[in-house]
Amino acid sequence: MPKALPAQPNLDWLKKSAKERLAELRVGEPAAKLHQAQLEIAREYGFASWRALKAHVDTLSLDGQIVAAAVQGDARTLARLLGEHPSKLAISGGQWNRPLLHLAAEGGHLNCVELLLGYGVDVNERDRLDHATALHWAAQDGRLEVAKRLVDAGADIDGAGDEHEMGVIGWATCFRTVQQEVADWLLARGAHPTIFAAIALDRADLVRALVKRDPRLLSRQMSRFERRRTPLHFAVLKNRPEMVELLLQLGADPTMKDDRGNTALSYASPQTDPRIAELLVAAGADPAEQTANRFESAVPILNVKDVPASIAYYVEKLGFLKEWDWGTPPTFGCVHRDQVRIFLCQGSQGCPGAWMSIFVQDVDALYQDYRRRGAIIRQEPTNFPWGVREMNVEDLDGHRFRMGSDATGPADGKALNEAP
Repeated sequence: MPKALPAQPNLDWLKKSAKERLAELRVGEPAAKLHQAQLEIAREYGFASWRALKAHVDTLSLDGQIVAAAVQGDARTLARLLGEHPSKLAISGGQWNRPLLHLAAEGGHLNCVELLLGYGVDVNERDRLDHATALHWAAQDGRLEVAKRLVDAGADIDGAGDEHEMGVIGWATCFRTVQQEVADWLLARGAHPTIFAAIALDRADLVRALVKRDPRLLSRQMSRFERRRTPLHFAVLKNRPEMVELLLQLGADPTMKDDRGNTALSYASPQTDPRIAELLVAAGADPAEQTANRFESAVPILNVKDVPASIAYYVEKLGFLKEWDWGTPPTFGCVHRDQVRIFLCQGSQGCPGAWMSIFVQDVDALYQDYRRRGAIIRQEPTNFPWGVREMNVEDLDGHRFRMGSDATGPADGKALNEAP
């Protein structure tokens, strides 16, 4: 029978228990990892995973109860808790650490939305990760009545400036599901259509009007999260043959590539309407661009002790950008620099001391930048016999990066520093 949690379980206490268990495990298994100890602790309390245990403990805290009420649409509990603790109105939570209004709007909980608006929350507040408002989330999930109430309360109906660079109308149309009712209502209320929303809605009239006003829209690219696709890429992705034909007639370039080097034809799968490939090839696309199942990218997962600290090191010392993190506090995250992405995982996936090779344009310039930033450099730029000039860089957890560009001369006669 599982052990019973304390009446008010504390996550820090559970983390300490997991670390103590790890020390016990390593007596007989020196290579044991923290995630093994966490799993044992979770199972002792009847949970299938550490994440499930943590989620349960989070719901028992005051913040967790308030967040749960907003997510579940329990307006009575939410009113009681906020009435007793008004300072908690500004908390955020849930999987993506969003404000309470966002959580209620996404779930379509009009009663909770009304309650929060009555408390005076900012209807145009942006969340941390997507820089989106509650209206964005209501639109994405097709919550028409909530969307109407938010707009009546003063929500910006266009909502430009979100990380996906789509605006509210884009959130209603450009993700997995086209929320037709919400999109039609937004347009009727004066929302400005985008070319991507017009494609998703299969509105040829809107596409023609938009391109007539600004022909450059044919080469407009989506955000980095959407791989910098063009309207033609997007029309193929949405399986819109008539829209592909229209875009080509208006002058769309079938050879343009997204940020992973794919043309629009690359998006044509066995499930895509065959007319689309025919149209693209007739317009000049290379037939070889269509493959049955293209591999797109590989992202390493590095095991780290502290995700926020690691992200800070990659940003401040190695010149990466933080793309996102997950959890409160974060236990998983992603950093990127140009085409290179790295996942950082705390306490489970990956192993210490992983090695990666990263090719750069000018390793000597990067070396000077890293010296100035205070990065951990294990070997300065060196010409090696294999024709690459490399420097050896380390992160906070001992992961090593062979960062190189073309050799500038014959080999320097030095060995690669592989010392731990």
